[in-house]
Amino acid sequence: MSGAKQKLMIHSSQRSKNRLEAFPSGWFVLCFSEELERGAILKRQFMGQDIVAFRTASGQAVVSDAFCPHMGAHFAHGGRVEGETIRCPFHGFCFDAQGSCTKTGYGTKPPPNARLRIWETEEFNGILLVWHHANGRRSDWKVPALEDHGWSKLSYYSWKIRANPYDTAENAVDIGHFATVHGYQDVSSMNDLNLDGPLLTATYGMSRDGGAFRQKNRIKTKFKITKWGLGYSAVEVYVEEFGLLSRHFVFGTAINQDEIDMKIAVSIFKIAHPSAIHPLLALIPHQLLRKIVQRASLKAYKTDVSQDFEIWTNKTKIENPALAKGDGPIPAFRRWTKQFDPRFEVEKKKGPCLSPSAPGIDSSQVAISQGSLTPPEQQISASEDYQRPAPNTSATSTRR
Repeated sequence: MSGAKQKLMIHSSQRSKNRLEAFPSGWFVLCFSEELERGAILKRQFMGQDIVAFRTASGQAVVSDAFCPHMGAHFAHGGRVEGETIRCPFHGFCFDAQGSCTKTGYGTKPPPNARLRIWETEEFNGILLVWHHANGRRSDWKVPALEDHGWSKLSYYSWKIRANPYDTAENAVDIGHFATVHGYQDVSSMNDLNLDGPLLTATYGMSRDGGAFRQKNRIKTKFKITKWGLGYSAVEVYVEEFGLLSRHFVFGTAINQDEIDMKIAVSIFKIAHPSAIHPLLALIPHQLLRKIVQRASLKAYKTDVSQDFEIWTNKTKIENPALAKGDGPIPAFRRWTKQFDPRFEVEKKKGPCLSPSAPGIDSSQVAISQGSLTPPEQQISASEDYQRPAPNTSATSTRR
């Protein structure tokens, strides 16, 4: 065997180790709400399957299998929404939001086995989430809606990239890469990593170049990460010097074994000290100021997230990494992710997938709560002229 051919085979073998071996369970963002207008049908690939999302005349978002159970036509290719149903382009069969066939194209009685699979969904805060479980089980936990009164409408961006969703989620606790990849300095963990069922929270402090806001000086930032499973991450960012509070979201959804749909979004709450960013900003009306700052924040966020792409695309999976002090609680995170991997279903039934005394976990780096899944109130300290809104515990899944 030639050296070049042997090298190619080794490279392919290493790369295959980072393919997604089993699609994870949990809630994943399919689209932003405003992308799905009334009467629209969106075609998507989701966890290796073709699905569609449509919005009925009443405004309900529905996600279903893409193919008509009658004779297999694809709803997104010629189909349409009629009232509260989706109509097949092939024979005119219609299906409601529960998957029942309401009529055929011939005026005859719908066959009893004409059932369209409907996926479990939640819609709030401008996003549409879909529940996935490899074994078809319904959800046993929910992502809570955030209080959004006073927050700006989401600005967002998305990419299709070659990456493993476990790798992209792991960035939240990979403290070591913050400096080398993103240029952060003085990175510190402000409290222990907290793991509570499908919920992960972590709070960090750091400084970095002002970027879009200030080219020369460094700014200090505090950010709290809240992750629900692998598919939903909300980062609350507070820059005390500017009195700037924002939310940065990242949603990674597996398309197939090799690619993910990576979505990001930004929302702004308040800019208390705009003149600290630039003296002229104090003269701009607040609503216009928020738009300017939000546009700059999204641009900077796109740069930050895309800095990881080349690494994610070309890395391989190291099952037992040679970790060093400063890497962050990687072992604890990887044990936490097992609950979303269907290959570990048996292990989950036998007991918790996490324990502070389990091999590879430093109990000083992780705090595990066995109580409610409601996010703990770990407030980021702020100046007196900023009051953080309380979480909205009464929001419904239909909230947009």
